[in-house]
Amino acid sequence: MQFSRSQAMERTKQGLETDRKDFFYYLLNANDPETGRGFSTDELWGESNLLIIAGSDTTSTAMAATFFYLAHNEAALRKCVKQVRETFGDVEEIVNGAKLNACNYLRACIDEAMRMSPPVGGGLPRTILPGGITIDGHFVPEGIDVCVPHYTLHHNENCYPDPFSYVPERWIPDQAPPYLASHVEKAHAAFCAFSIGPRGCIGRGLAYVELMTTMARCLWLYDIRLAPGEHKGEGRQDERECGRQRIAEYQLRDTFTSAKDGPCLQFRGVARE
Repeated sequence: MQFSRSQAMERTKQGLETDRKDFFYYLLNANDPETGRGFSTDELWGESNLLIIAGSDTTSTAMAATFFYLAHNEAALRKCVKQVRETFGDVEEIVNGAKLNACNYLRACIDEAMRMSPPVGGGLPRTILPGGITIDGHFVPEGIDVCVPHYTLHHNENCYPDPFSYVPERWIPDQAPPYLASHVEKAHAAFCAFSIGPRGCIGRGLAYVELMTTMARCLWLYDIRLAPGEHKGEGRQDERECGRQRIAEYQLRDTFTSAKDGPCLQFRGVARE
């Protein structure tokens, strides 16, 4: 929060006297059409929190998770690399547009990573109103906060059979294995990495542009693998906390957004004539 505030203050000092037409350029230039007033200092700080914490921290977690699962699943990595390198003849072709959006397996790899290790793993709490409510056969009295964590929904076997396995094909109707084929529609309907409804993430489209472009460029330019002897982000058999023993699951900590460590990868440039 302190870092976010300092960045907002520093950028505000620069004002509009800069060639950088970034997010803050437009925020500083904005005026209420009725009052003519611009954003207050506190409002600019709030926007800074949104852009830095919600906008970049979550995307970096999604990217780290995608790298983690690809590096731990050789078949998925080979298939994703093949699609990217066959689609583009040069790295500078990899920009937002129809060709990149056509890389459906790359998109599936990203979505499957966010399903298994969502950047926001918790849920948005709702307070029970007077009179209480019965949820799934259990009465919950008024005043209690309830929610459905994204992690929980993303591992519900009714929507995602074999929920702790990384299977990008579950998102693609003509590629899903037989035991998942009838669940593709459910998988899309239950997916809530960006939340859903009118309070869903306003940056969803931008996040996908960042993720698709960055991942495609990295996979076009480099061969990747886990750094030998490195196990950052993996579960551990000696962990006592429930669920932390899953070696192949990217381990996150819920701090509203997700705290993470690793993975540690090696990148080798691809030789091309």
